[in-house]
Amino acid sequence: MFIDLHVHTKPLSSDSVMDVEEAIQEAKRIGLDGLCLTEHNKVWKAEDISRLREKWDFLLLRGVEVETSEGHILVFGVHQDFEGVVPLDELRELVTREGGVMVAAHPFKGFLVFTSVRLGMDPEQVAKRPVFQKVDLIEGFSGRLNKDENGLAQEVGRRLGMKSTGGSDAHSLKHLGKCVTIFEKRITSEAEFLSELKMGRFEAGYFARKGAR
Repeated sequence: MFIDLHVHTKPLSSDSVMDVEEAIQEAKRIGLDGLCLTEHNKVWKAEDISRLREKWDFLLLRGVEVETSEGHILVFGVHQDFEGVVPLDELRELVTREGGVMVAAHPFKGFLVFTSVRLGMDPEQVAKRPVFQKVDLIEGFSGRLNKDENGLAQEVGRRLGMKSTGGSDAHSLKHLGKCVTIFEKRITSEAEFLSELKMGRFEAGYFARKGAR
């Protein structure tokens, strides 16, 4: 299954220009099997997700992108809103208690490889950043990063023995589905989704969108 694990829609994400039903229609058109809605510090209500899934016969999952003291973190399995900048240690405790999963989102956004070389920071050194000691997975394929930045994230993940997820970080239709997470098994529920993440039965990569505009 090809699922975009990082999607923002309006009005829950104020910086998105994409309506959720527009996103679903576009996802179906380009060949995706599912979307995970990861709004900024806000979580969709379960009843709204169920209604949309039934209306469009399409897999929708919930997550949240939390702003922390060490960068943005995608959280799955914790269904609550957050306020302001959350201390990373505090978030880790909460997610562990709730049995969720934390993913370092676009960890090298704006951080080109040539910059890391110029600063004398190789992947091994970069991997020592505090955020990577607290998360479970790393977003190694982000639709908003260039290939060098994504490559650095993937290399850091390999050095840490941490699998990469993929997501578009889409805030508009044109970015939807640029990167995806490819699950081995068919997913029909949030419980199955969380289980497959924890078991590591997935890969990530760039997505060849059908009929791309």
